Amino acid sequence: MSEFLPLINFVKTFSELNDEDEALIQKYFQKETFKKNEIILNAGEICQKIYFVNKGILRTFHTNQNGSEFTRLFAKENEFCTILISFSEKVGSPANIQALENSEVFSIKKSYFQEFISKSEKAKNIYTKILEDFQNFQIKRIEFLTSLTPQEKVATFLEENPELEKRLTDKMISTYLQITPETYSRTKNKLFL
Repeated sequence: MSEFLPLINFVKTFSELNDEDEALIQKYFQKETFKKNEIILNAGEICQKIYFVNKGILRTFHTNQNGSEFTRLFAKENEFCTILISFSEKVGSPANIQALENSEVFSIKKSYFQEFISKSEKAKNIYTKILEDFQNFQIKRIEFLTSLTPQEKVATFLEENPELEKRLTDKMISTYLQITPETYSRTKNKLFL
């Protein structure tokens, strides 16, 4: 049984794979583990990999000049994580990637990914899925941040991500919602009354 079965099964949810495609996934992806709070990529470095989360949670975040953190994305099991602009354009990353739990991922380097795409038509479906998910997430994220009140942000986050609320600290979630930890905690408590 392949250790890459979770990734293969996930890809099969949006693309048919034959035995050759599965063999290429096993050839080009590698398993990596990260400890809780480990920084996987520092801002300014070029992001050379795409990560598929098998176990754990990754986040992308940046820190402003005042030292405040802003979480852009949480990637949990069966989700991809990368800094797309850095990965695709070979420029310094505007954000960090961090493991928020002890995490196991399947990663692929850009050079291997390009080779994978050249050898498998199905690999293009993976990249298309990543691009579509990223684009859809960005549109929803901008609407979320610009059009919702703090109360609506908390309610929406809790409704859409009940498992993350159990696994992350209030402070971590507040950096994603761009509200203070106190506002998050107070609003969450009111919602559960």
